[in-house]
Amino acid sequence: MQRDSAVQPAPEPGKSRMPQLGLRIAIDARPALWPRTGTGTIAHNILKNIGGTGQNAEYFAYFDTNPALHLSAYSSIQSRFGGPRQEFLWSNTWLPRQLRRDNIDVFVTFLDKEIPIFPTRCRVVSMIHDLIPLRFPKIAFRNIAHRLYYEGLIRAAARRSDVILTNSQFSRREIVSGLGIPEAKIHKITLGVETPPVIDPAHTQAVLARYRLARPYAIALGSTEPRKNNARVIEAMRRLSLAHPRLRLAIAGSPWRGVAFDRSLIDARVCLLGHVPDEDLPALMSAAEMLVFPSLHEGFGLPVVEAMALGVPVVTSNVTALPEVAGDAAFYADPTSIADIAAQMNRILTDRQLAVRLRDKGRERARLFRWETACREITSLCEVLMESSQWNRQTVTP
Repeated sequence: MQRDSAVQPAPEPGKSRMPQLGLRIAIDARPALWPRTGTGTIAHNILKNIGGTGQNAEYFAYFDTNPALHLSAYSSIQSRFGGPRQEFLWSNTWLPRQLRRDNIDVFVTFLDKEIPIFPTRCRVVSMIHDLIPLRFPKIAFRNIAHRLYYEGLIRAAARRSDVILTNSQFSRREIVSGLGIPEAKIHKITLGVETPPVIDPAHTQAVLARYRLARPYAIALGSTEPRKNNARVIEAMRRLSLAHPRLRLAIAGSPWRGVAFDRSLIDARVCLLGHVPDEDLPALMSAAEMLVFPSLHEGFGLPVVEAMALGVPVVTSNVTALPEVAGDAAFYADPTSIADIAAQMNRILTDRQLAVRLRDKGRERARLFRWETACREITSLCEVLMESSQWNRQTVTP
């Protein structure tokens, strides 16, 4: 069912309007209503902060459903909603009409393949976080037709976009080589981390009791998704059982696509927490001895920065974008080596002074990642795009 509505009224096409106050930027806000992982986290924080950057631009948030319950977080920008829920249809029916109604200059989306395929007046800035689906096709796609559909859309969207955002130099290189996109078209932006909340010890104890979790424990995220590599984390913890018999492992996240861990891996020392609401995660993370995040492939790795901001030591992978993100503020392991993962965990558990230094380095490193910086970088890229000679020569398509 087609729905066209707006939280704030938009001018009708062809009617006069007040002079605009600078660049008019529309942001694909749909992921902000999703669970706060990856794209949802990025969209939420950009929408929350971009209106306060002080730059000469007007911002619009475009949703596919009524965001009324969430608008208080995005009060500094104008909001619209409507259209079908199906992604491709929304991007090619309701969205182009709304872009014309609002006289938008640049449309920004944090999705990699859901942009207007046909020409519009406005320029398009999209984001490709990584090429994980193409690197791990067996776990990403249902069948070959699904893979071909995805690959066709992402390649078309990459060509159609005027600018492509990504979140690490590793991903930038991967996009150039994997999709054949000119390097000059791809821009790395600085992702951020929210200021950690002040966590009351009594609240932490209440959260731990609710999950039937006792300290000391290490925490891992991503549940059973093979790329997150948590089966090896469980094996690594087993290797530490003699030296650290009280240590437990808490794994947060719903089962990935119904996949379960091998039953032989699960015993009383492994706590499968299931889905953890956003409000519980800071308490669970901050009470952990460490975050163990030996992912096989990451385009960025937000959980690493979030843990460091909370002062939690991190053990992560020495591959893909993770060393670029964590710098010298984490311990690194070969993600394919159970022995190496266990050895890095053991360093934190046995040397308290080293663990304290790692906590301090992590907090310092996390300060480099600010959502305000990401907002300024996005707006600046839109301004450059608007001012470019390519923009001035481009035929406007009605």
